[in-house]
Amino acid sequence: MVSLIKRGLEIVLDKDRALYIPQYGLLVISDFHLGKSGHFRREGLQIPSAVSQRDIMRLDGLVQRYDPQVLLVTGDMFHHQHNVDLEEFRIWRQYNRHLEIILVKGNHDKLQASYYAELQIQLYLNQYEIGEFCFVHDSKDAPANGLFVFSGHLHPGVLLKGSARQKMRLACFVFDENTALLPAFSLFTGLYMIAAKRGQQIFAVTESQVMPVNMF
Repeated sequence: MVSLIKRGLEIVLDKDRALYIPQYGLLVISDFHLGKSGHFRREGLQIPSAVSQRDIMRLDGLVQRYDPQVLLVTGDMFHHQHNVDLEEFRIWRQYNRHLEIILVKGNHDKLQASYYAELQIQLYLNQYEIGEFCFVHDSKDAPANGLFVFSGHLHPGVLLKGSARQKMRLACFVFDENTALLPAFSLFTGLYMIAAKRGQQIFAVTESQVMPVNMF
């Protein structure tokens, strides 16, 4: 884990592609894409159901680790239409009814309103704000209100180069003075390789740790 201070509050970056804000008891993830593997199976591609199960297990581990009051998803919690993968999440939700869930809707969140209501998921169409922080799906949609903006959508990745011409592509967090870009929570997503800019802090995510990356 890596701890940062933004707008006077601690932000904890977790290796499971999540961040936690202790002051608010807020666990934040982006781009869960629940149902993506089931969607591809319906299209005839042999994607194992264990893909979705692993993501749900990682979420369960985060909830046990931090015991948050609120789970906030900054868009694309669900990938497409209802399928068997979503039923697995429904079971998980039954055992975690105490947890408040907030979803800032993303471009993939197209389920019927009754499904969100059944799972007790609070919907925000554009942004969710708390204190000095604003959470949106796409940073382009962030209001110009001076708040620190957290977003997802892009599935950021960073290319690390080692000796002997070794290269590794890893998901990453990207921070600057006023914004943070979160990695896709789901492991079943591609990466958008970012071109780091001066003044940005890049944190690569491996299976065992979050580590700062010096790009310059």
